[in-house]
Amino acid sequence: MALIDKINDIITPAVKRNGCDIVRTAIHSSGKTTRLQIMIERLDGQYVTINDCEMVSKDVSAILDVEDIIQHRYVLEVSSPGLDRPLVKPLDYQKFVGKHVVIKTFAEKDGKKTFCGILSAATDDNIQIKDKNSLVDFGYKEIKFAHIDGAKEM
Repeated sequence: MALIDKINDIITPAVKRNGCDIVRTAIHSSGKTTRLQIMIERLDGQYVTINDCEMVSKDVSAILDVEDIIQHRYVLEVSSPGLDRPLVKPLDYQKFVGKHVVIKTFAEKDGKKTFCGILSAATDDNIQIKDKNSLVDFGYKEIKFAHIDGAKEM
């Protein structure tokens, strides 16, 4: 089991007790600094507040200290997903059908790797976006990264 999966298994109950869910967990290293980033959203659909981040951070930090699964020093960062919310799981895509999205693929498709458009459909296996005047289908395994286009949603 990957470290991120272990972390999520350990912290998910505490995050949910605080009325939130995990959007994405990531570990970023640069030089001597390692940052554990936990992006959360509220279960009630309201915006994440600083208080939400503080409560989740306090509970998660205590759990990670006890479990000691990260073997080196790190900085814990708990944040909201923001305007450019990443789309990670099929449920994320299904939740945001109708929104402007940016999709980056691993390999070129129709001569490009970046697509912008309206997320027009999402199933458990693939998505479809309206890119200018055409519909483009993607399997989740083709997608390197995807997020809401916050600038278009304002």
